[in-house]
Amino acid sequence: MSTPAGAAAPKQLPLGQAAIITLGVVIVIAGFVALGAWLHVTPLYAGFLLLWAWSALHELSLRALPGALIGALSGAGMSFLLQTGAATGNAPLVVLALALMVGAVFLVVAGRAALVCNQSTMLFITVLNAPVIQAGEDFRQVIIAIMLGAVWFAAIAWVISRFVPAPEAPATA
Repeated sequence: MSTPAGAAAPKQLPLGQAAIITLGVVIVIAGFVALGAWLHVTPLYAGFLLLWAWSALHELSLRALPGALIGALSGAGMSFLLQTGAATGNAPLVVLALALMVGAVFLVVAGRAALVCNQSTMLFITVLNAPVIQAGEDFRQVIIAIMLGAVWFAAIAWVISRFVPAPEAPATA
């Protein structure tokens, strides 16, 4: 498989290092699942979505976590409004939710209000508005799962940042 023109080739790690990191990831994920089960938080996918947005878009930068978290919560909030409006037959609430979503898309495209309307917002709007999720999700539990994921994964990232040195930037000529 080739890399598209202009894209950087993916980093290749030595296989032993990749295996150790994979084991660590499995342990962190298992810990999150166990914590969610212990706390009776069922939609853990919402915490994993936050992790994906934060890790894929921001490489687990602790500075980027607030934006990823606020974006996730705003996307979940708009999705909740849409679900509630649709479930109760409240057309004005549906229109409000859709108007907020269109406004959020505009703000992302325009590069404005990035703390509230960002890639994380768009990810959560996309996923939480899937018909199978809208059919009966408890958005209180979704919010709890997002917050639990933020706390759990941020704590792990913080601990790792204290023990693992950051990779050095390549020298420029």
